[in-house]
Amino acid sequence: MKVKAPFVLRENYNDEVLALLKSVTLGSNGARYQHQRLENRIQQVYKPLFLNLERNDKVLGNITFCRRPKNWYVRYFAFDLGMQATNKQPRSKSQYSGLKKRIGSYFDSAFELDEAPETFYAYIDPRNERSLWMSQNFNFYTVAKIATQSFSRVKPKEKERVAPTKANEFIKEKVNSIYGKAPFYFTQHTFNEDPFYVLKVNNEIVAMAKTHNAEWKITRLPGKNGTLMRNVIPFVPGLRKVIRPNSHVFTVVDSVWSKEHNAKYIEELFEGILYYEKTNTMIWWVDQKEPIYRKAKDEVNWGLLNKVNGVQEVDLVVRTPRNKPKLKLDVPTYITGFDFI
Repeated sequence: MKVKAPFVLRENYNDEVLALLKSVTLGSNGARYQHQRLENRIQQVYKPLFLNLERNDKVLGNITFCRRPKNWYVRYFAFDLGMQATNKQPRSKSQYSGLKKRIGSYFDSAFELDEAPETFYAYIDPRNERSLWMSQNFNFYTVAKIATQSFSRVKPKEKERVAPTKANEFIKEKVNSIYGKAPFYFTQHTFNEDPFYVLKVNNEIVAMAKTHNAEWKITRLPGKNGTLMRNVIPFVPGLRKVIRPNSHVFTVVDSVWSKEHNAKYIEELFEGILYYEKTNTMIWWVDQKEPIYRKAKDEVNWGLLNKVNGVQEVDLVVRTPRNKPKLKLDVPTYITGFDFI
């Protein structure tokens, strides 16, 4: 990728990039939140490439590419476009246009590299204006709908048949057999970080899931009175257990499997995971076409948070070379929970 000032390409992040990412508030026009633990998370990113907009030693914008085999994941997209680097006056339309053209050319040039990606892809909240701006202005288009499925328990109960384990050969073979041919299959964060949990019946593994730990600071909840609710929840019994706005620590799962898509196994597994992890809330980002989710979504008791917030949709968007037809997916995609935290 060829870049010109004020853009700079770096393979390592610096304190300015970290400060910019910490300042970003994510989410839709309803719910708003900030990622915590960014110092640890950014060190886990696979083969990162940081495209920075820099002025006077200050990073005003960043796009972080994870250079995965075949497909590059756009993990961070943060720009302080409302400010000039010098006099802090709003940017003109021509300046926005210039930035858009320059950034767009970087995406195009990546497709000309010796190890060029087949696609760029990202997950966006379709209700978020900034996310839509990125998608619409840089030729990304939606190829799948992702469910944000929460699972919560005010007092998780111990499940004796559920236990943590490492990614052994059985688990790896099972994940590969189910998801190995799925679009965007990538296991760096699946097999190398944090534990798997399994549910055993008569010493047979009948369900499993990969877990990640996450923390958000929630600045606004969904709904007309989202800001008010955010301030009231700490005083509401039950809700204050499953939503902690100032430090919302929760568990994320992926690579979920249960024998014969048994929903009861999923529910038992998930509650057992919450007990072990000492959290009250779990989020499962899953392609809505995924067979196990389609079977489980109406049979599992998802808990209080799901009753309050429902299932939110996220768009999987991609950018492909201009000279190739648009990507169409009629099969479920693979999702690693790491990409959302």
